[in-house]
Amino acid sequence: MPLDSILVPVDGSSPSLAALEHAVVLAEDGSASIDILHVDTADELGLATEAQDEIAEALDAAIDQAIARLGKRLSRRDVSGDPLRTIIETARDGRYDLIVIGTHGRIGRLHELLGSVAEGVVRNALCPVMTVREPGGGYQSFAERRHGRPSVSEPTPHHPR
Repeated sequence: MPLDSILVPVDGSSPSLAALEHAVVLAEDGSASIDILHVDTADELGLATEAQDEIAEALDAAIDQAIARLGKRLSRRDVSGDPLRTIIETARDGRYDLIVIGTHGRIGRLHELLGSVAEGVVRNALCPVMTVREPGGGYQSFAERRHGRPSVSEPTPHHPR
């Protein structure tokens, strides 16, 4: 099934920028277009102005690189609101073939405290969702936490990535 349209929600975090990179590669392999959706919640989270500026710079740089690779097949939309609701409504209204979203991969109490937009998108989206973690993000995989060994996707001495 060919991909025609991909939605990539971004917040400027490393996992969301990794998700954008994955989506760009998918789009380059075919003729898909990418719609980048940035849901602004910085004021609600109480981030310092300096942190907001750093996030905006990282996001702008990543989007500029993606535009250089895809040209007019990439568009960006900045909106304010609840991230989960906005992403789900945008995906539904835009009839996307795929959502590519970054995740921090948190579990347990930290996940309970912060919630997970990515998890909510996976549970509620009408189209397939690809979740992407930042490579080498410092998080143990579930397999490593549970079984004391890397997951099958992690590099090993015999099988580097």
